[in-house]
Amino acid sequence: MLKIAICEDDSIQRHSIVDMLENYLSSINKSYDLFEFINGEDLLSSIDKFHIYLLDIHMGSVSGIDVAKKIRLIQEKAIIIFTTGFKDYVFDAFDVNAFHYIIKPIDENKFKEILYSAIKSISPKEKFLIAKTISSSIKILLKDILYIESDQRKIKVHTTYDVIEYYYKISDIENELSEDTFFRCHKSYIINLKYVQSFNNTSIFLKNSEIVYISKYKLSDFSKAFMYYLKNEEY
Repeated sequence: MLKIAICEDDSIQRHSIVDMLENYLSSINKSYDLFEFINGEDLLSSIDKFHIYLLDIHMGSVSGIDVAKKIRLIQEKAIIIFTTGFKDYVFDAFDVNAFHYIIKPIDENKFKEILYSAIKSISPKEKFLIAKTISSSIKILLKDILYIESDQRKIKVHTTYDVIEYYYKISDIENELSEDTFFRCHKSYIINLKYVQSFNNTSIFLKNSEIVYISKYKLSDFSKAFMYYLKNEEY
């Protein structure tokens, strides 16, 4: 679900931006939630995090530039797009790594082009593994993996749709997954944090009701990794 914040103190301009967003996102069948703010203070007090921020620069006591600086302190990857009637702040926009800078009145076709590029930039290519069996090679999307189990010389990749077995070392596959949402919770198991429902001192409970063992030596590190995942699960 794409979450977009529109911060604009002029109600006519704000409604116009919302209309353009709704028209475009509906045309590409993109699921979305739009959140409207009339000033920077309200936006910064929100507990929500957004994928895209559309910020007017001139807004009361807190400018769009000030808002963007505070956003950057907690969201390095968020897309920030400025909307303004003035060209004087282009270099300030660079300072906060703005994605784009739109001059009002906003041209709808140009707006769609910018939005297309913004959405594309936050939709990374899906990562995958290749499982090589005796008869074939199978592509497994990482997002579909529940957990990986080591069974002697084989590994069993438990996915949302099947269990795929092939000869491989769990230590080798752990290295391949080191930068993703996976954690080696036991000498025989690697878990996908995305599917963890809860855990205790001995077991991890998955959202599909399966249970995976956790080593007592891994418990503390797993707890930290899971909390970090939940805190940073914004994309």
